[in-house]
Amino acid sequence: MLTLIHKECGGPALEESPVGEVCSLPVDRFPFPCFTCLEEIVDETEVRISEEWEI
Repeated sequence: MLTLIHKECGGPALEESPVGEVCSLPVDRFPFPCFTCLEEIVDETEVRISEEWEI
């Protein structure tokens, strides 16, 4: 499962989708509030992708 993590707070930047994956973020989605801390994320440099394996 891929998750977008807000670098500043370390929490998920987006609410998990039913599929559980985030493949890409369209540029027109910026800025958006962080799902965890509600601070505004203005561009892709403020997030990182975390990959978790569920077996």
